[in-house]
Amino acid sequence: MANKTTPRQEFPTHGLMPRGETQAAEFVRKYPQYDGRGVVAAVLDTGIDPGAKGLQVTSEGKRKVVDYIDCTGSGDVELSDVCAEELTLKGASGRTLRLNAEWKNPTGEWRVGAKRLSRLLPGEVWMSVSAERSQRFRKNAQQLTDAVLAKKGAVQDKDQGKLSEVSKVSKVSEVSKVSEVSKVSEISAKSIKTKDSDTSKNLTEELDAQVDVLKTLNGAYADLGPLLDCVVFHDGEQWRAAIDVDESGDLSAAAALGAYKHTSDVGELCKRQLFYYTLNFYDEGRTLSIVTCAGSHSTHVAGILAAHHPEEPQNDGVAPGAQLLSLMIGDHRVGSMETGVGLTRAVNAIVEYGADVANMSYGEPSSSPNVGQWVQTVAQEVVRRHGCVFVSSAGNEGPALSSTGSPGGTSDGFIGVGAHVGYDQMLAEYAMYETVGDTVFTWSSRGPTPDGDRGVDVYAPGSAITSFPAYCKERLCLRNGTSMSSPNLCGVAALLVSAWKQEMGGASLSPYRVKNAIVSTAKPIGELHGAGMVQTDSAWQFLKRYAARAAEQVSWRTHVDDSRRARGIYLRNAEESAHARFFNVSVVPVFPTSEKARLEHDSDGENGRLESQTQFDFEQRLLLVATESWVSVPDALYVASQGNKFAARVDATKLQAGRLHTASIDAYDSTDVDRGPVFSIPVTVTKPLHVDASACVDLGTLQFRPTEIVRRFVAVPPGATRAHIVLRASNAAALESSPALFYLHCMQLEPATRFRKFFMRERVSIGHKSYGAGGGSAEQKETKTMDVIGGATLEVCLAQFWNQLGAHDIDVRVEFNGIVPANGGGALAEGGPLRAGITVHGSNAVARLDFIAPVRPEYDVSPSIVLTKARKTLRPHEAVISPLGAERDTHLATGSALYKLELDYRLETTREETQLCLHMPAVDTQIYENWADNFALAIFDANKRYLISQISYTSPLLIKQCGESLVRVQIRHRSAKDLEALKDIPLLVDVVLKSSIRLTTKFDMASIFTSTVSSSAAVYRGGFIAKGSRIPLFIDTIGAVVPSEAAPGDVLVGKLTMSRHTADFDFEYVVPAKSIKKPEESTPAAPKTDKPESKEEQDQREMNEALRRVRVDWVKKSRDDGVRTRLVTDLLANSNDEQRAEVLAAQLSALDATSSALPWSEAACLTAASARRAVGIADSVIELTRTQALTARLYEKAQTDDEKTLKKQAELARTQLIAALTTKCRALAALTHGSVSATASETCADYVEVDGSDNDEADASEQTVQEYERAAAELRQWAAADDVSVVIATAPLHMARHQYARALQPVLAWLAKAPMKPANAAERRSMVELRNQLLAKLQWTIWSAHFRAIAPIESPATYERL
Repeated sequence: MANKTTPRQEFPTHGLMPRGETQAAEFVRKYPQYDGRGVVAAVLDTGIDPGAKGLQVTSEGKRKVVDYIDCTGSGDVELSDVCAEELTLKGASGRTLRLNAEWKNPTGEWRVGAKRLSRLLPGEVWMSVSAERSQRFRKNAQQLTDAVLAKKGAVQDKDQGKLSEVSKVSKVSEVSKVSEVSKVSEISAKSIKTKDSDTSKNLTEELDAQVDVLKTLNGAYADLGPLLDCVVFHDGEQWRAAIDVDESGDLSAAAALGAYKHTSDVGELCKRQLFYYTLNFYDEGRTLSIVTCAGSHSTHVAGILAAHHPEEPQNDGVAPGAQLLSLMIGDHRVGSMETGVGLTRAVNAIVEYGADVANMSYGEPSSSPNVGQWVQTVAQEVVRRHGCVFVSSAGNEGPALSSTGSPGGTSDGFIGVGAHVGYDQMLAEYAMYETVGDTVFTWSSRGPTPDGDRGVDVYAPGSAITSFPAYCKERLCLRNGTSMSSPNLCGVAALLVSAWKQEMGGASLSPYRVKNAIVSTAKPIGELHGAGMVQTDSAWQFLKRYAARAAEQVSWRTHVDDSRRARGIYLRNAEESAHARFFNVSVVPVFPTSEKARLEHDSDGENGRLESQTQFDFEQRLLLVATESWVSVPDALYVASQGNKFAARVDATKLQAGRLHTASIDAYDSTDVDRGPVFSIPVTVTKPLHVDASACVDLGTLQFRPTEIVRRFVAVPPGATRAHIVLRASNAAALESSPALFYLHCMQLEPATRFRKFFMRERVSIGHKSYGAGGGSAEQKETKTMDVIGGATLEVCLAQFWNQLGAHDIDVRVEFNGIVPANGGGALAEGGPLRAGITVHGSNAVARLDFIAPVRPEYDVSPSIVLTKARKTLRPHEAVISPLGAERDTHLATGSALYKLELDYRLETTREETQLCLHMPAVDTQIYENWADNFALAIFDANKRYLISQISYTSPLLIKQCGESLVRVQIRHRSAKDLEALKDIPLLVDVVLKSSIRLTTKFDMASIFTSTVSSSAAVYRGGFIAKGSRIPLFIDTIGAVVPSEAAPGDVLVGKLTMSRHTADFDFEYVVPAKSIKKPEESTPAAPKTDKPESKEEQDQREMNEALRRVRVDWVKKSRDDGVRTRLVTDLLANSNDEQRAEVLAAQLSALDATSSALPWSEAACLTAASARRAVGIADSVIELTRTQALTARLYEKAQTDDEKTLKKQAELARTQLIAALTTKCRALAALTHGSVSATASETCADYVEVDGSDNDEADASEQTVQEYERAAAELRQWAAADDVSVVIATAPLHMARHQYARALQPVLAWLAKAPMKPANAAERRSMVELRNQLLAKLQWTIWSAHFRAIAPIESPATYERL
């Protein structure tokens, strides 16, 4: 600690990048040429930033990063061929791109693609870029709004009859920077004609509409990010690409970058953000990979491992001479989470580039240790066959036992690293005024693994201030975690490999030898199973001392032959340590192999012969020692290449209950005992405390000093479902010491389950509260609660956080509660209650469940069932298996291409802002333990627009717009045959209900049905359950209110709560078949006096009617106008009014077959003649149907058969009337705008041009407009105003009056609310086209440009690749 008045002489720089306590700094000073030179270190992470300080060159001046590879595919751009004319071509975004004349393209072949910028940036960078873009856009949009408001105010202030004054005031062209402003007055004034007395009113209405439309547009604005055009070509030597990062379309001065590994080219993606990218090309130039970083994590990791600062060598990483291979496994699409695709491609790249060491500061809890196709691939192929030393972080889920994550803390082949903090780090990085002793970081995960292996092999410094991405605006930055200790250890491995290569020449160095040296020479720090702090020079001396010892080349695989086939002995639960246990332990040496031996033919199999000879010569005569007396093993064990077995006895019966007990079975080489153990088998016993009948256990007063961790183990009583951990601390001790932060970490393990299921880690502050006035005695009490499973040991771990000072005494008490089902779904078993969910079927009128309180009397019993989700089961409508590309997606062991199964599901949401979660239990919630190579899904809307992605760990999603979506699931695996079995796999969809549903629960059945019968006095009344008592609970299922979105067979999901003191149960209600509605009884019609028809007459009449209907249908279908005309004439000759209306309606339908198309578009096929003809026919239909349609309202409650027949006829007339009015409006719209001509091929190109004159619409007579107004008014009376056909038919009326904003209002409303479905895709396209034309008429170019830019994003041509 510095003197109060005198500072230190210098900054403790050596603590910024800790290398002293690992001997790494001294090693490099001692052997400067062994600083990592000749070593390539792969970094599997978020991707290294090409602009980071210290990551440019090695100590030898070589390029620091040999290549940047996006293994996830999130930066991939699919390319298509295009033709260029005079150095211009059309980009994938729709822009015209100008090319650089200096680019060399001998073939003349060009390829284009586009990529959203938001898909290439880390979240924090995109937020910054998006904020800047939005600010600029909204500023310009506000200027437009201000101009409209100014115009509106001017109109209100002037005499309505003085057009000249209005026009004068309306000139706002002086407002600079926004061209739209000068056009507002000009466009609005078009509607002002001196002969029209309503001019001022129309103008006011239009300006009000413009204000409303701008408000709507501004409110709905969302920046989807720029779509960057990419141009790719081959210059005769290699592929090159240019990216239009400025969105200007001008690439005439742009550089075309090549693949970084060949050219070292680096480009700027966001200049203001200092964000850089590199390129790769795949599939013979068909795929461009834009490689960026998905976060800052990887750059910091790389800085620890191998940074080199030529001008500041004190900031160097551990191995400044090493080169790096940046492998991005964190996917942009899922928030930088690792994916199976990224992991598989990364290990392929490690082998391709011949990386010597690899670091992976990533990981997740896994349900089972040391399993999974990727984990085994790394162990067998990357490490064993290709000789890469693979280092990985153990995790930050500590300090409880068995909290290590996969792969680093659970898997063979990896070196699992924990995080340590020493004096130098405390001084330089954490600004501590008083340091504590060197220690392991409190949050660092601890072993053993669930199958008894050590979990953490070694410790290294877990923090550093080192290189950081340029876009973070920090050159160096502090980060901590096992993510930091892992690259520190990997840097040490790089130093050792570098030294070996230079000093030992061509002698083989297996990863097993490196791991043996590191683990065997680690400095003891008092951690579990002897894991110590890495010592670089000691490890190097070990390597040299035992360089000739062949046994150092091998690893040892141990199996404890119990039910789990574990790698160590781990007795955690009470019954496991209740008596002496005997184990058969198998020990098998694992030899490194080589790719050469696998590929060579037997006739020249020299490499294979050498490997076989090595195994033949191998033998170890081992001496076995148990480090504790309660473990017994034989004295000696002979092991040849095929291994051997021995028996071990563990007697934990006399060990102190509630404590952790560890031992190990160490094997020594009988010829060199001083070498230390050849291998060690961990033995871990957590003998739990018994909980008596009170269901409580006092752990006593636990005393803490800085860095201290206290563990206690408790046998959770069978039937317990919740634990309450009560902490008490008195102020007497707290006032004498510094306040302190504690970690309370409690955990249970369940087979084949991730440890987070029964897991609680809370921060608790002790001494931070005021206890009593005047310093009187008082007590601080904290209670934390977690769900538990009966019969499994609970660890209660309390740790004073590593940097907290002072001494503290804390009393700890654990209390248990539990109410469990005594039937179906929760029956008591020897190991405790089954924690499966409870399912009832709605077809049962009443469901009965019996509950019991097996642990203690339970109070506040108040059952409730709340259902919050509807679970639907979807089956794929399409399933395709296909091979992947061999360039990136091959299986490392076989060399053959992987296969992908793509499954498409139709998902329909019926309301906006729908929350849901997707599950596929066979393959999701797994990454490292997964049997498949990858599981991923993406959701696309009906326009093929990408919405969201998820990988193995599915989480709640929000679908903002209702409609139909496509869920595409991809499963990758080496075997097409295995995937074949999944082609019909269901997808579970949990949809959050708009309102939760409560099921009625009673303690007697009669109360479910009636309140008139009094219950027996013997009926349970609730509130209290005596210990061991059993009570019935009756659930009203027949009275459940099923939401409309739930169909029969769906499952409503929620929770059943018995008491606030006990755990909730998952509850499922199966939706029953819908009730059958009884047909309405009708009053018989009065008997008719007419003579009844004979059967012959009835048959003849029905046949004639059927033939007539066929002919009416052909009026619509006929493609020949002459045929149609003759049909209509013939049908009308002998028709009544109803039949005439039907025939004419069919003729109208033929004239305007595409009512979803804009009336003046080519798709509508309305010529001037056909439009006039349609008006006439529509008038006839209107005249024939109007009266009868009005009668539909008279028969809303039809009773008799005759009334129902009349109602049906009236409803048909109403439908025909609406269709006729719609077609009439469409025809008048076409005529009004003068956009149709003698041929349908003449479209409305002139319509969207605005030149300030009225010539394009001068032929629209006022009489036609007035007729249009009358038709539109009547149509709105009969049809819903927001119906798409009505909007399209009536919006042009406002356009005829130059009221473009009024026309735009219903268009925007429909686009915002209409469901997104393939069925209305044509209507949506028309509405989008109409919106764009209206914006063009308004000359609001800022909004026109916006929608033009996002069009390829909102409606892409194809689905994006997963």
